[in-house]
Order: sequence, then structure tokens, then C-alpha cells
Amino acid sequence: MIVEKNTTLTDQETITLFAEVLLPLPVKGYFTYRIPRELNGMIAPGMRVVVQFGQKKFYTALVRRIHQQVPAVMSVKYVLAVVDPWPVVNGKQFQLWEWMAEYYLCTVGEVMNAALPSAYKLASETRVVMDPEYVKDGELLSDREFMVTEALELQKILTLTDISRIVGMAKVIPLVKTMIEKGIVRVEEEITEKYKPRTETCIRLTEACRDESLLHAEMDRLSKKAFKQLQALMAYISISRCFSENPVEVSRPELLKTPDISAAQLDGLIKKGILETYSRNVSRLIHDDASDSSRNIIFSDAQKQVLDELKSLLNGTGIALLKGVTSSGKTEVYIHLIEETLGRGKQVLYLLPEIALTTQIIRRLQKYFGNKVGVYHSKYNEFERIEIWNKANIPLSDNQQNQPYQVLLGARSALFLPFTDLGLIIVDEEHDSSYKQNDPAPRYNARDAATMLGYIHQCPVLLGSATPSVESYFNAVSGKYGLVNLNERFGSMQMPEIRIVNIREEARMKRMKSHFSPQLLDAIRQALGAGEQVILFQNRRGFSLRLECDTCHHIPQCINCDVTLTYHKQVNVMKCHYCGYTTRVPDVCPECHSPAIKMQGFGTEKVEEELSILFPDAVIGRMDLDTTRTKNAYQRIIGDFESRRINVLVGTQMVTKGLDFDNVSLVGVLYADGMMSYPDFRALERSYQLMAQVSGRAGRKHKRGLVMIQTNNPKHPLLQWVVDDNYDAMFEQQLSDRHKYRFPPYFRLIEISLMHRDSELLNKAAAVLAGMLKPTFGALLLGPEYPLVSRVRNLYIKNLLLKTGKGLQGKQSKAELTRQLEIFRALRDYKSVRIAIDVDPV
Repeated sequence: MIVEKNTTLTDQETITLFAEVLLPLPVKGYFTYRIPRELNGMIAPGMRVVVQFGQKKFYTALVRRIHQQVPAVMSVKYVLAVVDPWPVVNGKQFQLWEWMAEYYLCTVGEVMNAALPSAYKLASETRVVMDPEYVKDGELLSDREFMVTEALELQKILTLTDISRIVGMAKVIPLVKTMIEKGIVRVEEEITEKYKPRTETCIRLTEACRDESLLHAEMDRLSKKAFKQLQALMAYISISRCFSENPVEVSRPELLKTPDISAAQLDGLIKKGILETYSRNVSRLIHDDASDSSRNIIFSDAQKQVLDELKSLLNGTGIALLKGVTSSGKTEVYIHLIEETLGRGKQVLYLLPEIALTTQIIRRLQKYFGNKVGVYHSKYNEFERIEIWNKANIPLSDNQQNQPYQVLLGARSALFLPFTDLGLIIVDEEHDSSYKQNDPAPRYNARDAATMLGYIHQCPVLLGSATPSVESYFNAVSGKYGLVNLNERFGSMQMPEIRIVNIREEARMKRMKSHFSPQLLDAIRQALGAGEQVILFQNRRGFSLRLECDTCHHIPQCINCDVTLTYHKQVNVMKCHYCGYTTRVPDVCPECHSPAIKMQGFGTEKVEEELSILFPDAVIGRMDLDTTRTKNAYQRIIGDFESRRINVLVGTQMVTKGLDFDNVSLVGVLYADGMMSYPDFRALERSYQLMAQVSGRAGRKHKRGLVMIQTNNPKHPLLQWVVDDNYDAMFEQQLSDRHKYRFPPYFRLIEISLMHRDSELLNKAAAVLAGMLKPTFGALLLGPEYPLVSRVRNLYIKNLLLKTGKGLQGKQSKAELTRQLEIFRALRDYKSVRIAIDVDPV
């Protein structure tokens, strides 16, 4: 809905109001526009309005504040239109956005662009259409206005560039603005909602026939001339209960399923004026009613103790970390806390790192909370996302007809929903790096932003994980967060047995079959023979990591990025996993023309194919980015594995995260060295988390599971920590190293990435910026250096890494960095260099 108003101010006695608005652009701060007197009282903070920004652009902006302070600038543009009848965001969202902009060193407009669903954004800013209420009168039009209206009658839609060409003027905004004020044209058809509610046709009695005496007269006439229509009418009255105290809306498709009603009979009743059609909005989302009560959950003694401790820690606005081993029943603890929060009339936000996890968790939550649960993530289409957004924005006190969601479940973007009365935030698998947004800005971590959201709403935040991040566990043991441990599996199940397999020795003895040790193959054979299931983890997708010429050792590279291409056999192409570039597989080496091209390394696709050869009777499934691109792919794969239609599931780290399968007896890690040897200060922490998490998928219900980890370096201390389930040893070792080398949790990191197509210009720019920052930050500034992948999408990259303290020192460092970057961006020679700031990179 858009409200167009004339922007001419004629009544001097009317209060002059101004609106501070936020634009979805990477520009600093808010912008002030004058509210036309016709719109006084129609605009409130959180609504979207149409404004002109610059010379040629129209945007929808969000109103942050309305005031009467006259701006210092000479001229102030007017708000052109109101888009919403009510606010679509609230003040607490603005507070979160402003904190994110300050903390993550970006603009509030960039946060707004990330936060709002795409259906709330406009298709473009520059198209103009004829006002449908305009009556053409040539005498009232100037020559240029006449030319524009003539063109619009032919073309229907014109861009501002089209209008500029038609009238022969460079700056046509004043002309368009005048035509808007005269009611000749409008920008409504372009500055409009993308969201269209789903509707269905319903049937009801016409107003005249709602009078029972008149309806009886019509029924008498039908009994004599159209008996089948009378039968249809009687069936409608019975289904709709239209004369009872609780009438029911009846859709046309529903009526046509009734044996006594045909389309011809229904159309005949409509033609006679007895029935009529109307449209109603219907949900695109499918909800099941609750089928169980959380009161029926049976808790172990350990769970009861944990619940008591959490209730004490989460009283008011606390933050607590629940460190619970895999299969310890953390989800049941969450469900109990959710039930208590809903009982107080509050909302709950339940964050998960991967969409794959929501498939299982949503069923478990809907079992207890039914249609109170809403799910929000990127696999939903824009119409579904806007419907969830709108239902989250309804006050809980609203009537039952517009029942709001009380439990909002989703990946990191769910953090931005317009909560009206948030009472609890749960961040499950809080250690997961998927909570971090890498590109574009804001490059936020949803776990950390959730703690600020809890502070803004004055509600408690619960972080949960079997393998917490070093930063969160450090905050817990140092007293910043509360800490609760759940150290035993539900039902006193044993932790899985973990065996380390030395594949270097197996290869030397020539006992390896491709990438499988004989020990792992025997274990798979035994599991399948017992009717049990297997999960195999390989943290690389694709078939082969690279193709290499055996003669000259040439390796095909991406033409846009400095990375090798990964071979995908299913589609028989080589792909770049950074920019998406694909090319066919060469028959001969493009350098020496030798046909001796060999595949090196292996990914999930190759594992899947080789398993199908080794175990022809087994059904092999694969879960990685290539197989889960469609909306319901996760649900289909997980559903097939749960129902045991898949015997072996091969996957990347998607299979490590919190999934609960009761028939998995064996988990295999095919190549642990690739994780442990990655050049990053968090490599050991992540490797431990991945191996511990995937191990937790084994033997979760009926028997002790087995985990086999294949490695070339069986004496690595990390592997012993995994075998012993010794998180504390890993944590202490990491703290020692990080304190020594000034890494988190003792210091914070800010990564400054410079990008340009010209590598020489980039090198000069990076050196200049480093020279500007070194006098202030000294040894705390590292670089500039090329990253591991130094060119992506034809942009060369150079990084600077800044280490800062916490608290006030960190704020001062950010302020100084921001000041220096503004000076650098103003240098004429380097204006074309792109800069990306990543605070707390992972």
C-alpha cells in the first residue's frame, strides 16, 4: 500500500514536521526530509517512506525519528509517499542495527540492507508510470510534460534516463517532481511492495440471502426449477454453518470436493445472486498442531540439576553457557525453558548455525508448540519470509485470529526479526563458524549479536554446545557468563569408542583401497550387516580436489581466482568454489598436450561413487553444498536417512552439527590431516570441534558407537584429546598459545582487506595504509600480506591484521582506525581501491 500526497506546503499555520530517515545504502548516518502537511499524523517511526536521494534516484527509507527541528541546510526535500500503514520495524531493532554498525565498523544502512527481507526492498528507484487517476487535459501541461505523457501512453513505464532522452534535459528530477505534484505521474508501480499475499476464492451467501425469509423464498424457487442447485445450496449451508454461532469460511475448491456440488451448479447459484465469491489471504506456511506437552518429557537427574542451575543463572538478563556432551539431552532442556518463557507471555528466539539442523529441530519444537513456531531462513522464498516477519511483528496481546509466532527458529538472519516481547534467546551449537557473516557488510557474528539483542530486550541468553568456542568458554570460566555442565549422555549411554587409523602405514603396506583403510571397510561391512547406518565425514566437496598433468605437473586454475579448479564428476566439469567459474575437463594437458592427466585428492562426490562400488547393495546418500541447493533438499536427505532408506551418509561438516539419528553405529573421518594442518590460529580448535561433534553422531540410542579417524599423523596431541574427550586439555593449550601470540580471547582482531584489479596499485595502496597505521598501532599491526587465495573474481587482495585490546581500548582503536581510513579513502590515487573491514574474523 502506498499513500501518494501532494508535497506543496500552503498552510503556514500547520506544524512543520521533519523525518530522519535511514536509506539502505553504505552512507553514514540518517537524512532529514520534510513531511508535507497532508502526511502529518500519517507517518511514524519504523514506517517506510519514498524519498528522493541525489539527483536521479528514488528510494524507500525507514523513518527513525520525527521532530520539529529545522535543519541547518538551505533546502530540505520532501517525503514523497508513505509505503506502510503501520511500522515494519521497531525501536529495539534500530538499537541493534546501530550497535552492529558501530561494533562492526560499517554503516547503519548496510545493516538495514542485510536485515530487511528482500520483499521489503524496492525493485528499482528510477521508473515512472502514469497516475491511473489522471485525466488528460492538454491545456494544463507544459510542452515537456506533454511529451512525457505521450511517451507513457505508448510505453507504460519510463526510466528517468528515458525521460531525459525524450525531453532533451540532463536533470529531469524537477520535471518529474512537478508532474508528481500535479497528479500526472507516480512512482507507485516501481516503488511498491514485492510481497503479494497468497489468496484463495471463498464462497458466501449474498447480503440479501442472509435474511432467512428471503433465502427460503429462493430455495422454494430452486426446488421447482433447479433441484440440483438446491442440493448444492443445502450442502453449502451445512458445511459453512452460516446460520450458527460459529460459522466457517469455505473455499471454492473445498466446496467442489463435496459430492453434491459441481462447478456448474455453483456458478448457477452465483449467477442467480444467491451465493457470491470473495478472496481471503491464506498462509503459505504449513503448521501442525502440537501433539504432545513438554510436561511429558522425562528428565534424568543430571538434566534436572542442569535445569535448576540454568533457571538461577538466567533469572533476569543473564548469559549462560551450557556445555553438554553430545546426546546429553540439551534440546529437551531447551524445550522446558521455552515452555516456561511462553507461560510468561514472552517470545523465544532459537538460533541454529545450519539450515540442515532446522529440519530436525522444527519437528521436535512443533511437536510441543505447534503453530506457535515460526521458521525463518534463506531457503524460504521472499513471500514466506515476509509472512513470518509480519507474524513476528504482531503484539502477543493481539486477538487469536492474528496469532503471532512465539517461538522463532532460524539461522543467523532470524536475529533481525521484529520481536515485540522477547523473553529468551537460545544459541545452539554456539561454537559454529556458520554464525559469522563473511560478505557483504555487516560482517557480524550472530552469537555475539544475540548477546547484545538480549541486553536490548532485557532478556536472558543461553549458549549451548558440546564443544564451546574458546572465547565463550573463557568468558564462562572467568565469570563473565554463567557455566553449567551436562557431562553424561541421556540414558547413561556410553561415549563412542574412538580408534585412530594410521593410513600412512596402511598405504606403505599397500592395504589401502583408494581412500579407505581395511579397518574402516571392515567396520562399514559389519555395521551394514547388522542393519545399522554409517556416517562418513570428508571436509571437501566435489570429486577430485584437482587435476594434475603427470608429465609437466600443470594444474588447471580458475581464470578469475588464484585457486585450482575442483573436478565434479556428476556434471563432468571443473568448478571454482569461490566465483562459480566452470569449464570442461580437458582431454590433454593444455600446457604440454600430454594425455596423462591424473586426479589428485578426493571430495565427497568421489567417496560416494567409490562406496557404491565397494558396497553395491548399500544405498549411499551425500549431503554437501552441491546436493542441498534446493529449498527442501536438506529435509529430503535427512528424512531418507532417518527412515533408513539411506544406509551410508557421506557429507562435509553439515553432517557434524547436532543431527540426531538413532541407528548410526559407525562414524568415519576419512582424512583428519586436512583440518589439523590448515594455517590458521583456530585450526586446532576447529579440528577438535569437528571431530568431536561428528563422533557424537555414533551410538546415540541403543548401543555404544564406533568412530574411526584416518590420519597420516596418529601421534598428534589433538587426536588424543578427541579420543579422551578432553576438551579442557585443548582449551588450556589454546589459551597458552593465544596469550603468547596476542590472539582472542585476550585480544580482538580486525582484518582490513584491500582489493583492486591492478596488483601494482594495490601493493602501493596497502603500503601507504600500513604506513599511516604503524605509528599508532606498532607491533599490533601485521601485514600487508596476500591471503592464501590472493585473487578472487579478478580482484587482487591484500590484508592487514590489527590486534586491539578490549573495552575502552578497543573502542579507541576502532575510532582511530576509522579516522585513518577516512583520510586514506580521500586520497585521489587510491579512491578506486575497495576496502572491507572484518571485526572478529573467523
